[in-house]
Amino acid sequence: MTERFTPFTTVALIIEHNGRYLVVEEYNEDQDNRKVFGNPCGHIEKNESIIDAALREGREETGCEVELLSLVCINDYVKDKETILRFCFEAKIKDMPKSMKANDPDNEILDIKWYTKEEIYARKDLWRTRLVGRNFDAYFKGQRFPLNLIDTIKS
Repeated sequence: MTERFTPFTTVALIIEHNGRYLVVEEYNEDQDNRKVFGNPCGHIEKNESIIDAALREGREETGCEVELLSLVCINDYVKDKETILRFCFEAKIKDMPKSMKANDPDNEILDIKWYTKEEIYARKDLWRTRLVGRNFDAYFKGQRFPLNLIDTIKS
């Protein structure tokens, strides 16, 4: 029997506040450790639902509780040696603090910034991956799906 292939499954958030969008800066080891930015995002952990992972990643990468508003898109990202399934959500910060600091257990987040739509697209060369653009493209086109499209079944 051949080994079963397992795709990576991730979640991402688009968080808007007063016409600006939250991005996180970090170093990308896949790009010679250069500083890049992207959506708050991360992998779904063992025994964790997609929704729970999105809420956890939002909390870890922003330091705040978030509320999910809608599912923006699902990316089926097929690369040379891996496949990534990414669920991107529209979210909001529940109680907006005066300043934000990531509570990232991996200590990978360097900074949290708020960019306009124009700044996001003007800095395409600093996107962590092409999924940053794909997610914002879907969001700005108005693509939204209800959260109940994801039917979580727990044992």
